[in-house]
Amino acid sequence: MTILALDLSKRSTGYAVFGEGLSTAYFGHWELGSEYTSRGKTYCKLWDRLDELYQLHRIEHLYFEEPMNAGAMQGGTNIDSLRVLAGLAAHAESWADGMGLRSVQAVNVSTWRKHFIGSQKRGSKRATLKSLTMERCNQLGFKPRRDDEADALGILDYGCELRGVMPPWRRDEVLRPPLGGL
Repeated sequence: MTILALDLSKRSTGYAVFGEGLSTAYFGHWELGSEYTSRGKTYCKLWDRLDELYQLHRIEHLYFEEPMNAGAMQGGTNIDSLRVLAGLAAHAESWADGMGLRSVQAVNVSTWRKHFIGSQKRGSKRATLKSLTMERCNQLGFKPRRDDEADALGILDYGCELRGVMPPWRRDEVLRPPLGGL
């Protein structure tokens, strides 16, 4: 069973894969476009990158962070960004169906984060949550270069839990104090 997790973004989509033939998670990020790239070209690039990963790993299950809704817009997010995120999610689902994946699931950010970094104070700043996710990845032996990679690893860890897979980074896990405290 091979699982792919995505943290979708035009500027930096994080991805993480774990499954058959891998001793740990394989992860990284893609730049799918810039402010000058059309939405259509951005979506095409996502398909290309997903096809490349599929050729390497024969993915069976896809988990991705569901796009935020317009009501949750934050400072740096505009309506065009929301359209791009919704389009990326739709194209990821379409790709998964076209490739015959066994399952595809959008995951709410607060759901996978609670699983990965524990409960945090309501209203915690985005930067704090991203920092805690990076810290948790480091605890588990990963060295993500960007928070998008760390988020993809958190989503992957959650996807493994949902599928009943005990990945090697969890097998030898010891009890640790909560991240960031409450």
